[in-house]
Amino acid sequence: MAELSKRLFVGIKISTKLQNQLDSPAPGTERYFKQDNGEYLQIVTMGEDRVIGRFVKNGFPSGDIGDVSRNVRSIVGLITRGNNMDEDSVHIYVS
Repeated sequence: MAELSKRLFVGIKISTKLQNQLDSPAPGTERYFKQDNGEYLQIVTMGEDRVIGRFVKNGFPSGDIGDVSRNVRSIVGLITRGNNMDEDSVHIYVS
């Protein structure tokens, strides 16, 4: 039996526009992505892309992925002063 060592990451690819907004986040929102805390978002590198989002635990219920996607979009919206991210801007990556 093969052992799984990959983790799933639910996140949004960081565009130049989004990077500019992350460089100047809404007041009081830096903690949502600059602290190393599993409850908040992380910025990771996936191949050539930088992505903001969160890892999900192994065995995560597939029915809850929509909740994680909405949570990521909601927090990024707070950080970017209400910049609404489209539902299809959130992707699932394997790290």
